[in-house]
Amino acid sequence: MKTISYSQNLVHPVTLLSTSDGEHENIATMSWVSALSRKPPLLMVSVSPLRYSHDLLLRSREFAILVLSETQREMATLAGTLSGSHNQKWSLAPFKQAKKPAHQIKASLLRGCLATFECRLVNHLTAGDHTLFIGEVVNQEQNSQQNPLILFNRKYFSLGDFIEKYP
Repeated sequence: MKTISYSQNLVHPVTLLSTSDGEHENIATMSWVSALSRKPPLLMVSVSPLRYSHDLLLRSREFAILVLSETQREMATLAGTLSGSHNQKWSLAPFKQAKKPAHQIKASLLRGCLATFECRLVNHLTAGDHTLFIGEVVNQEQNSQQNPLILFNRKYFSLGDFIEKYP
């Protein structure tokens, strides 16, 4: 059966998933992230069971979603192309220099992000070949001075011209 590659035709903000069980930590690029609810504030991230972050997230029961700015392309590529099972990504220079502690969870955050969301796992379920992890946002920060890094058709983009405000 041929796999349909529909997801590369969707526009995504580039986000990283950071998780730590207190002993092991990882940071990985995630495209499939979505807001689910305002009250309570819930975010969803879709992670393949084949990825190192999957079981680490199950053990830790908490995670951070880091929305990258257009200046953080190198971090997006490193986090998405190196496996956490073979690499200590947080020890690489770009991550080590920008690493900062979270306020409510064990996972680390990054300086310079457009936004960070610290989450506690409230549910998870299997959806096809991925697990949907649903987290309640327990702390968030945003930097309105940054522009988001965008992924479309496996290429990075930054924002274009402002068109008009949504009603």
